[in-house]
Amino acid sequence: MRISQLCKVLCVVGFGLCVTVLIMRGPNDVECPDRSDPYLQKTEVPYNRLFDITRDALQTLDISYKYLLGSPSTTKRFLSIGISSVKRKQESYLLTTIQSIFSHCSQEELNELVVVIYLANAKHTDNRDTAEEIEKNFPLEIVAGHLIVISSYINAYPPLDGLKRNYNDSPERVRFRSKQNVDYAFLVNFCANMSQFYLMLEDDVTCSKNFHTSIKKYIEQYSSPWTTITFSNLGYIGKLYHNEDLPKLARFLLLFYDEMPCDWLLDLFYKSKAQPDIIRYKPSLFQHMGKYSSFNGNYNKLKDKDFIEVVKSYGDQPPASCFTDIKVHEDYTPDNVCFPGPRFFWGIEIDSGNYFMMVFQNPTNIEKIGIVTGIPEHPKDVLKLGNVLIGRHKEQDKKSCKTYKNIGQFENGTFVLDNIDHATGGLIDCLKLQVSAPQAEWLIIQKVGIWVKKEKIHNDTSSHVASSSR
Repeated sequence: MRISQLCKVLCVVGFGLCVTVLIMRGPNDVECPDRSDPYLQKTEVPYNRLFDITRDALQTLDISYKYLLGSPSTTKRFLSIGISSVKRKQESYLLTTIQSIFSHCSQEELNELVVVIYLANAKHTDNRDTAEEIEKNFPLEIVAGHLIVISSYINAYPPLDGLKRNYNDSPERVRFRSKQNVDYAFLVNFCANMSQFYLMLEDDVTCSKNFHTSIKKYIEQYSSPWTTITFSNLGYIGKLYHNEDLPKLARFLLLFYDEMPCDWLLDLFYKSKAQPDIIRYKPSLFQHMGKYSSFNGNYNKLKDKDFIEVVKSYGDQPPASCFTDIKVHEDYTPDNVCFPGPRFFWGIEIDSGNYFMMVFQNPTNIEKIGIVTGIPEHPKDVLKLGNVLIGRHKEQDKKSCKTYKNIGQFENGTFVLDNIDHATGGLIDCLKLQVSAPQAEWLIIQKVGIWVKKEKIHNDTSSHVASSSR
């Protein structure tokens, strides 16, 4: 009884103390702590996190890969291009696709990218034979670290048979699309941390000229947050992602691999990351060229209507960089002139003294210059009054030259100078278009053609003499 009475007294005293504390500290202070709460016993009960999101959920998956050709570089590139490929019953387009990628890039662009081919055939012999073909056709690209060919193990795949038949697809179709999702998941997972951005392509596409620079310039000027930007209007061709999203994308494809086709999952992925609509770049930079599908060899005539074929070359296009002090309209940047394609330079607020500069990578011996301003859709946006100057001795910043020589004026929005002799031209480092008078109309520089003097060998009884030919 005494113990019971003592407990009652202690409870009353404790309650009184709490009331006193509450009155003294005010109504906004916290309640008296419950000493039995394990979360407050930091010294007695250690706090252990169940898992770490970054370590356990966002790192690359532990998937085993076979290196068939090449190996990853220790240097992180700007862009990795991933292509998953299987042997087709009809024609194969993989080698043509790889050739299109490399042939439509400058050396500077190649130094910033790596192409990863994931061979997804169930038979190792098919993967080995394809790798041997690739090695035979692209030995220099492999040695330079621009091309890697990999595969994985069939026992690494989840079940592909007996899956539910969504959308009333046949069992064969369900198996094909489910495996394709896993193929892309494995490819995406491998490419994580290889580059700043990842571009997904198919194994039967052709590329536009200097697509790498077009992508780079577009994302540099795109200020809003994004998850996916597409540079094609078809399927999973030309989908661009941030490197940090690749582990998430790999998991996303694996989680729902048996639910729906890959292109549908890719749409759901960017929506799940709060990007409401697809971000499209036009014109498309990639075109589907395959006539036969990788599924059962079915005929496929799918084409991207927004793709513009590579324009006919205008001049010899020596490597150069372009600069201007003219205010640029949207993404019609100077690079559209230095890397010829379907786009052009478009400037606004044209004033006297404004310039457009082309700085050559190496001193160039020119034979002819042709400059066209305006386009049929905007015939008034030409250079009304302006001069053309050639420059020598590049400045330290390599954006201009130290000395210039005026070689002529624009007439009706165009400039052409042919049969340039050594006294007029010779080796030059810069080509400068300078505005002579302000104009109300905007300015479109459609193309700049540079024809380089060719050296020709003349057979002689005594020696070989090199001379310039015209």
